[in-house]
Amino acid sequence: MKWEARFETGDSAIDEQHKLLFYNTNQYRQVLEANAGEDTYDLFLEALTLFVETHFSYEEECMFAHLCPAAGQNKREHEHFSRLIQKENERFASEGFVREKAERLVDMIDGWLESHIGRIDVQLKDHLPRT
Repeated sequence: MKWEARFETGDSAIDEQHKLLFYNTNQYRQVLEANAGEDTYDLFLEALTLFVETHFSYEEECMFAHLCPAAGQNKREHEHFSRLIQKENERFASEGFVREKAERLVDMIDGWLESHIGRIDVQLKDHLPRT
């Protein structure tokens, strides 16, 4: 999945953070395709966890501050995504690397990026001050 202008929110910090998630997910997909996913899955999960912790709170504050009507739904979807990442961290800690589950996670993230950013996050741009 590639970053496209249609995913822009109008907030440069949010857009740069989104671009980083697209990049990291694409990079990890390539690692999986090269049959090297087991060596770095822990790092990929760590990056996802850090992203969830930092980006989601920043984006939620921004949406609420600018009275974006999608703010509540955004927060709920973030909570759901956070739980999925937490569950995968727990599964990985107990079972270790499972290629099929790693592939499923990357596919899920791609679908989430398309759906969430393209449907929810982009609503922010209509509520930011015009420059």
